[in-house]
Amino acid sequence: MSITAIFMVLFCVLCYTGQNFFNKLYAINYTGPSGAETPVFAAIYGLLTGIATLAYNGFQFQISSTTLILGIASGATLFLFNLSLIKASRSGPYAFQSVMMLFGNTLLPMLFCVLWWGDRLTRLQIVGIVILLISFVIFNLKGFRWEGIKKGYFLWVSLLFLSNGVYGILLDSQQRLMHQTQRNEMIITTFFVSTLISLVYLIITQGKQAPKAFCMGKRNWIFTLLSSICAALAVNILMLALQLVPASILYTVDNGGVLILCALLGAVTLHEKLEKHTITGLAAAVVGLVILGMQ
Repeated sequence: MSITAIFMVLFCVLCYTGQNFFNKLYAINYTGPSGAETPVFAAIYGLLTGIATLAYNGFQFQISSTTLILGIASGATLFLFNLSLIKASRSGPYAFQSVMMLFGNTLLPMLFCVLWWGDRLTRLQIVGIVILLISFVIFNLKGFRWEGIKKGYFLWVSLLFLSNGVYGILLDSQQRLMHQTQRNEMIITTFFVSTLISLVYLIITQGKQAPKAFCMGKRNWIFTLLSSICAALAVNILMLALQLVPASILYTVDNGGVLILCALLGAVTLHEKLEKHTITGLAAAVVGLVILGMQ
């Protein structure tokens, strides 16, 4: 990778790490109605990300039918990702869903790029990707407990796997089909559509309680704002990086980098313990990232 590409990927990893970290603080401190935390967050951060990208684009919005269709599909997929994330976390072990989520965003775009777009991976790149996939499993190994799994868990995990992968495929496909143009229009459409669907879902599930779901305290509004800033920066840099780095490599490096930084950030700020399997998983992730970075 070129120096420019490396800096873009690193910045993207930092932004997604910040988004995950502030999202976690938001979830811990949310005081609204039960079950409303994720659609509320998705609606707010989607709206703010869309507005921020629109402002960055000088409030100009010229979209083709191709980008519009892919943007609507991407927004719906982003909503399904958020929905399946909630449902899976409430019905079974988080460790397994975390692995499936990371595998989805790594394997599906990689296979699509190879089979549909004709991309080719070197042997060393394949080794790096395999090592990173193994690191995801090792990192979450201790959390694989199957007691108390509720009905529908594996269905929601499967949807999480598919939605996270399809979301990445749609972003990459739009840039390829539109020859690296209308990046901002794709982002704006994606997040505005996700916001609209999240609000409809909130009204359907919460009814008259829906307005109260946004009464969540000053701290949570701050966490949501910070997470939204990170999300807006991350997705814009990601779309730029797709012009320089193949999606199969970019998504893999991004997932591995976020995994490492989130674990370290959690240990430093939230005093989460780094156990032996966690350290082993992180070490494997670093090795995989070094191998991919050499390409």
